[in-house]
Amino acid sequence: MGVKLFLIRHGQTSWNVEGRYQGDHDIELNQVGIKQAKLAAKYLSRVEFANIYSSPLKRALYTAETIKGRRDLKIKVRDDLKEMNFGKWEGLKFLEINEKYHKDYQKWLEDPYNNRPTDGENFKEITERTTAEISRIVSENTDGSSVAIVAHGGVILSLLVYWLQIPLERWKSIIQRQGAINIAVIDKGYPYISAINYTGHLKPIYDDAEDKVIKIYSSLRNNK
Repeated sequence: MGVKLFLIRHGQTSWNVEGRYQGDHDIELNQVGIKQAKLAAKYLSRVEFANIYSSPLKRALYTAETIKGRRDLKIKVRDDLKEMNFGKWEGLKFLEINEKYHKDYQKWLEDPYNNRPTDGENFKEITERTTAEISRIVSENTDGSSVAIVAHGGVILSLLVYWLQIPLERWKSIIQRQGAINIAVIDKGYPYISAINYTGHLKPIYDDAEDKVIKIYSSLRNNK
């Protein structure tokens, strides 16, 4: 059946709450993020993972260690699972970036594949490194095995856009909440996606609070 990948976005950080671009900055989980990691671990507690992989950044590593729990596994840290490098935008809020680097920001929103954050990494580059890393991970695991991969919103987004062949002008159409779980089976190089941005494990009742990011994206995209 191929290798089943559980792609998990790390839990919430203070910068997530403040709407700041994190990128390579090594920000730790806040209390909500720690709870989200524990809830993801509980939801996945019966999955027999062959391996658990993680970005080296603290917010991902803590989430990965929490998901590992008592399993007799060692977290395999991979640099190519790090978040997109946002260059000079890191630490800034959406509106600040749009004001200070307006031209670069608008060009990036329109075509992130060929344009990049100021002194940062473009979507082509992150896609090349993340897809190559996933190929390595799949090759390290046998057919029928399950693998946990704890990473970042940009990393998971790049993989989903690539696998589903989503037009690049619609790359922001996929939302990844903190603590979300995505499930894909890679069989003979072909992806089968069975879950995208699943967050039912986080709250017993639907809460659209985190979807406020959609309103922000929309307002900035139209503000040229």
